[in-house]
Amino acid sequence: MTPDPKINCDGAAIVVLAGREWFIPVLAMRQSRIVVPGLMRLMPLLAELQSGRSSAMAKLGEEEFDVILDIVHAALTRAYPHLTRDAFLDFAISTPELIGALGIVTRQTGFFKTAEPGEKNVGEARGETPAPLNSSIG
Repeated sequence: MTPDPKINCDGAAIVVLAGREWFIPVLAMRQSRIVVPGLMRLMPLLAELQSGRSSAMAKLGEEEFDVILDIVHAALTRAYPHLTRDAFLDFAISTPELIGALGIVTRQTGFFKTAEPGEKNVGEARGETPAPLNSSIG
């Protein structure tokens, strides 16, 4: 499957799933509306997995696994909009590959990005006064 030519994949993150490389560009709201709430639900589990606690894998139940599948599939649809969930579910993906893809997807949401030195935080005002809106109400 090739990426959608309308989506710029230059500089996109690459994840390896089912033995092939997939582009994961910065996500659009179409994907983020699924990915971000899913990540929020998984935060306690992800924190444990990241800390290396072996007990964290025991907490990976069917519900959490389905959320991970939803997150990764949604992220892939940014560059591969015709990738169906059914086709994705048939990929031979190892659990460590799937878990590893979450870190890349998380970065591509931009939600957890911290400002670089000298860079303004997301949503921070630039100190400019907005131009007045012209109104024809009269």
